[in-house]
Amino acid sequence: MKRTLLGLGLVLAALLQLGAQTATTPEAQRVLEHVRYLASPELAGRAPGTEGNKLAADYIEKQFKAAGLLPANQGQFQQAFTLTTGVKLGAQNSVMFDVLVERPGVPLDQTRPTKIGWKMGADYQPYGFSESRTVKGAMVFCGFGLSAPDKNYDDYAGIDVKDKIVIVLRGIPKWAEKEEGFKALASLRAKATTARDKGAAAIVFVNEKGDSADVLSPFGLDRMGKNSGIVALQVRRTPCARIFPPKDMPMFQAETAIEKDKRPHSYALTNTTGSITTSLEYTESTTHNVLGMVRGTERPDEYVVVGAHFDHLGMGDENSLHTSREPIIHPGADDNASGTAGVMELARRFAAAPGKRTIVFMCFSGEEKGLLGSKHFTNNSPIALANIVTMVNMDMIGRLKDNKLNVQGVGTSPGWPALLERAKGDLPFVMTTTADGFGPSDHSSFTAKNIPVLFFFTNLHSDYHRPTDTYDKINYDGEAMVLTMVERTVREIADAADRPVFTMPVQTAQKSASTGFRVTFGVIPDYGDDPQGLRITGVKAGGPAEKAGLKGDDIVTKFGATTIKNIYDLTSAMGEHKPGDKINVVVLRDGKELVLPVTLEGK
Repeated sequence: MKRTLLGLGLVLAALLQLGAQTATTPEAQRVLEHVRYLASPELAGRAPGTEGNKLAADYIEKQFKAAGLLPANQGQFQQAFTLTTGVKLGAQNSVMFDVLVERPGVPLDQTRPTKIGWKMGADYQPYGFSESRTVKGAMVFCGFGLSAPDKNYDDYAGIDVKDKIVIVLRGIPKWAEKEEGFKALASLRAKATTARDKGAAAIVFVNEKGDSADVLSPFGLDRMGKNSGIVALQVRRTPCARIFPPKDMPMFQAETAIEKDKRPHSYALTNTTGSITTSLEYTESTTHNVLGMVRGTERPDEYVVVGAHFDHLGMGDENSLHTSREPIIHPGADDNASGTAGVMELARRFAAAPGKRTIVFMCFSGEEKGLLGSKHFTNNSPIALANIVTMVNMDMIGRLKDNKLNVQGVGTSPGWPALLERAKGDLPFVMTTTADGFGPSDHSSFTAKNIPVLFFFTNLHSDYHRPTDTYDKINYDGEAMVLTMVERTVREIADAADRPVFTMPVQTAQKSASTGFRVTFGVIPDYGDDPQGLRITGVKAGGPAEKAGLKGDDIVTKFGATTIKNIYDLTSAMGEHKPGDKINVVVLRDGKELVLPVTLEGK
């Protein structure tokens, strides 16, 4: 029986391997070997700052050297930069309340307060976006923490929360769940921003009544910025209910009243004050871009960049779509070992047959953390950006199905549509194109510097950002065909007599599946933390931001009445406006504050 099972296992493994390879050419087989290593358990998901990520960078450098590439970073192949890769709780975290309970015949000023403490990790936990400091103040229950006067609902109406600690319920009332405008205000970060701008010193989130009322969410780094500007923590419902004085309306009753009456029931807790200390420590790690080049035969000082990111989610970070939050390897075979393997294969081809312009092959780290590697390169480029004629990006090119290929950035140069048709030639692609040069991958960093881009992509799938994105699911023959088209595209750009002309596509309507925004602003956010506000990398042509005079590298500090510290503040503020609203946007430019009037437009 043991031998029979072993034999069956070997047969199944062989069938899996056969299905995995779909690699009937030497080119496809080379791509398979690259993807299999990059997506292997040894590299553990290639998260920036980890040993697996460094092994990947070293592997790419080794392949570049073997192909005969020259180093493109001042004599080196790797370009180091730092990024925030983790957060942990510091030593000083505490929550304590003083509750004065009135007793018959005893003056209140002679009553000793009842002290109630919450135990960190058991009763409560700070959020990864909380400020680290100590705050003290009176306590206020503010319902669901929503402020939507245009919808005749405001949990903050008629109640003073300045310098106070507010308690709010997570989520939104049941009767508001079909209202897109409420959904846009329901996120933790949106509620934190609202409380902060109302003057609150801290915000305490408590779960709604139900099966998960006493469950704390996992603690971790927030991708959208660690600087929220307010102390923020979550608490289990049971210990939270204990601090409500006997004379006050119980939290359960207030929540029930909001659901029944469809109006706020906010109130200050009687004779109750709190003291909260939060301490968070952030981990800064070093990671590397990998840069190699093949010198051009006629125009060596003009450059075509061919790029892809090689980092992924490691054991599962805040971007994971896995149903469990338990650590598990996210291999990232398609996202983006496939694109990285494509860069290495194209590097081999161009090393054997150089173009007239220099081709620079770039593999970026930190893309999953907000395009950080490509942004670091474009802001610290060892190559004059003015001499980069085009950037060609590949991200998730390994799941070609029904020959459907999407190419984005086609509006960044007028010659792109015709060039792509020539490159497609006899290839059986069903090709769709997108004009916009901005998008959720590294080509955006180059568009922001007015460099023409093209982005090749074979579409999303159900394994995206999940542990199931494994090497055996890649269509290697399909990817080899995509690389043939990319090679033809890059060769024509490299060999053309004239460099491509950059154009910024006019802004078109943007899809937003979850926010329900009615307006568009037209800025490209930089997801890296900036203590002054939200830095932007560029603006969309024809959008409200461009019309108002905003520019790349501006730091947005205020959007109407809302102070802006991160992307969540901006999205929260946008959710409160409608098309045609005229607001003032405050930006810092070269250290000087500018007030720019903006007219928001519909989507």
